[in-house]
Amino acid sequence: MRTQPLEQYDISPIKLWSLLQRQLADSGQTKGSPQQWIGTISNLQKKGVSGVEIEWSGIMPMLGEDAESDRVFDALVALAADLEGKPEHERVEHPQPVLHIEELLDFLNDKPPCELVLQRHITDEYVPLVRYAKQQRPATLPPVLVRNGRREVRLLHFMDRTFGLCIWLHVDVDAGLFGRHRYWSFSVPRGRKKLAPQPVGRSFVSAQEAMAYGRALVERMARRLAAQGFVGQTRSLNRFTRFALPGGEHYTEWLITAPNLSVEYWGEHFELANIVAHVRTTERMTPQGVRLLVLEEIQSDWNQALRKAIQEARKRHPVDAADPDFIEWDEDLEPPPLNPYLNHWLEAALRMMLLLAANQGFAGIAWLPGTLHAERFPWANAEGLKAFYDRIVPAAVEKLAKSWGMRLDAAQFSTLSRHFRVRKPTEKAIWQVLSLDSGKIVGEEFANYDAAEAFRRSMEDAVLERVTALYLSDEMRDDIREHGLPYLGAVGKRLGPAGHL
Repeated sequence: MRTQPLEQYDISPIKLWSLLQRQLADSGQTKGSPQQWIGTISNLQKKGVSGVEIEWSGIMPMLGEDAESDRVFDALVALAADLEGKPEHERVEHPQPVLHIEELLDFLNDKPPCELVLQRHITDEYVPLVRYAKQQRPATLPPVLVRNGRREVRLLHFMDRTFGLCIWLHVDVDAGLFGRHRYWSFSVPRGRKKLAPQPVGRSFVSAQEAMAYGRALVERMARRLAAQGFVGQTRSLNRFTRFALPGGEHYTEWLITAPNLSVEYWGEHFELANIVAHVRTTERMTPQGVRLLVLEEIQSDWNQALRKAIQEARKRHPVDAADPDFIEWDEDLEPPPLNPYLNHWLEAALRMMLLLAANQGFAGIAWLPGTLHAERFPWANAEGLKAFYDRIVPAAVEKLAKSWGMRLDAAQFSTLSRHFRVRKPTEKAIWQVLSLDSGKIVGEEFANYDAAEAFRRSMEDAVLERVTALYLSDEMRDDIREHGLPYLGAVGKRLGPAGHL
């Protein structure tokens, strides 16, 4: 398990709340048997409570186990009465236990798994960048080795190109009583004693643990070098600033985490566990002087990786693809743990941003078009980015806006044109500025990205960027501030139609 210094992240007081807890508290029922409470909670789904939250809360198994024990006890009492030959009217019925509403609410309030926390970076500390890439499965297996009396093969599973860190998968050739034994190991290149002064020689139960160990080694090495006054290849915690559209203020990387889940997931972008979604934002003014919270990017490493693993598993087992609950992992698949936001992370992220905008007095929220994202990330799936930001995000915001009778609108703000692009030639420690119109290099070569980016911006023209936005009426803003929003389940009808701003 990894831990991070508390000073790296600031926890916001802004929070979404549990619709399950509120609806249960307002149900009017103060006590009842486990079976009665199960019926009450099941019926709450008719009032907008999410079945996902009910499932992940653990309340049903808690009630169901108690109820099952009571049923077994009653059956034993009835059997004993039959054996004693007692008539029906002389049998003593075992009363079902009575649970009070406070007991259920205390259970739900104790570290609810679906609870989300909003955090942001508040430090300029620099840490080394370690990014593992999954390696291709070899066409032929390597030679069999004998380790600890077992015959096994060792496959290179993940590798970090910056430091050469390697994560190896070890699999028994011979299947035992409980299947093939498997574990992971970690190695560093020869000659890199600063990374691991002592031989590693460890085995890990998962690739994630091995990768975490490698990152910890690099971080310790960086601290040793920093104490000696040396700073090598490092990155800022706010390392995505360069992807923000020019002209914005107060660039922030918001991390929406689920700290109470029993599982632990570490994504590739941030050194913080259980990030359900991250949103990069800037503040911008329209020509009319309206202040907007602009969502520069919305992403979920966790659920993107989980969906990819599910798709891969279904592709390998097409006969089971019709079953929506089917997930079977092959030996070489490394699926992230499940979380309650697999199909709800975007809604939760947008609700958190809407709550943030209302509490900080923004006139509304806006997001960048898919074409801009495709330009910004040429290595990504352009059509997928356009579909997400031009279709999926607007549909999710529009659905949210209907609770207040609001509609989407257009907005504009000042930025720079995009006629040039900074690029780094392969295997060269220089940066260049490329004209997208002519395809030619302009200006000189630069020693770092920041200098090249500054030159690029000096060559661009001032333009107005047109985006889609959701403006907040005063009534909508006051309602969100006062009553907040649920992290799962229906928002419901909050106000009468306010019209189109």
